[in-house]
Amino acid sequence: MIKLQNLVKNSFTLLETIISISLLIIVISGFKNSSYYDNKNSLLFQKLNDLENKFITKDYSTFTKTTHDLIIILNSNENTNISVKKYTFENDVIKIYTYEK
Repeated sequence: MIKLQNLVKNSFTLLETIISISLLIIVISGFKNSSYYDNKNSLLFQKLNDLENKFITKDYSTFTKTTHDLIIILNSNENTNISVKKYTFENDVIKIYTYEK
């Protein structure tokens, strides 16, 4: 009778250990994945901040430049040609552009 009680107690202890280890693995993997995305968002924020600073200072050295001609029609008989420059930055996550006269 005493051996049977010890066997039942040991099996419950083994089951509790397996459940505890499983929960611990889930919690650790959750923290690992959340810190990865925080790092990825931080790098994206830094890149966007760098691009914003380049727009403010008008430093377009890392942008591709194209020129477009626009025709503006006023009062159905008056045409105005405007040449604008389009500065574009594009990577796998960000696509941003601006037009300047």
